[in-house]
Amino acid sequence: MQLFGLVNNLLAGDRETSRFDLAIQRYAVIPLSQESGLVGWVPNCDTLHALIKEYRESRRIVLNIEHRMMMQMAPKYDNLQLLQKVEIFQYGLEQTTGQDLNKVLWLKSKSAEVWLERRTNYTRSLAVMSMVGYILGLGDRHPSNIMLDRKSGKVTHIDFGDCFEVAMQRDKFPEMIPFRLTRMLINAMEVSGIEGNFRSTCERVMQVLRDNKDSLMAMLEAFVYDPLISWKLLTGGRTESNDNSEEAAESMGGGHKRNDQAVTIVNRIDDKLTGRDFEKNHTLQVNHQVRKLINQATNHENLCRCYIGWCPFW
Repeated sequence: MQLFGLVNNLLAGDRETSRFDLAIQRYAVIPLSQESGLVGWVPNCDTLHALIKEYRESRRIVLNIEHRMMMQMAPKYDNLQLLQKVEIFQYGLEQTTGQDLNKVLWLKSKSAEVWLERRTNYTRSLAVMSMVGYILGLGDRHPSNIMLDRKSGKVTHIDFGDCFEVAMQRDKFPEMIPFRLTRMLINAMEVSGIEGNFRSTCERVMQVLRDNKDSLMAMLEAFVYDPLISWKLLTGGRTESNDNSEEAAESMGGGHKRNDQAVTIVNRIDDKLTGRDFEKNHTLQVNHQVRKLINQATNHENLCRCYIGWCPFW
């Protein structure tokens, strides 16, 4: 939340992004101990999963119809080769329109004017968090971890347990996508889909993040090098609440290993903020970097590798 506060200040201080009122939707978090805390209630919000479930139940559509079709075509889907998975995945997509979220935004708006405003807010807020989430290495963006404000249409993300690309390092079902940009999210945007507010907002936000690289790196380095928190995030490990930082480091392999992983993460973030995230020896311009990220996020080969609970077919 501290990082999001800094990003909001940077966006508010930039002439281009401040014109469009771009900001990350935040909520209160109060730590009580090393293992517990309080998370503030997020009012007037529903998860994407809840919205899609409500819509499909009202029309008597099976909630996981795409997955069911995929399993009918290939019961041993998880054992297939990648190209075979892509073929089955695309078959599952063809069985439905993927317009559920688009319809939800329309049906929950009392007028065309309200709908247009909500759709614009939705698209821009999704773009902001996509770029910031990418820099942070935020994973596990399944439909229950993304919320939609009923009044404004703005997107709010929750559950930041998988940071610094931890989800990409999984042995099973590694996430190969930089952020969630599935067909339902795209279909809920304007007529041009990605080629409009979403892309232009992504480029504006990424430019601000890259222009303020030093400020962002200073905050993220302090977080990554934390002797206790960093290990929980980097390895997914859990330490007892009465363990001190030295004991936690010892149990995870010692301070040297911890420091090496922290350096790797910091270098990776630095590459993202300088446009060297795809090629070490070549700096990408912002628009080229954003284009590559969008292509990576929408690539069916990457999406079909996600675990079913991530709902890549939505």
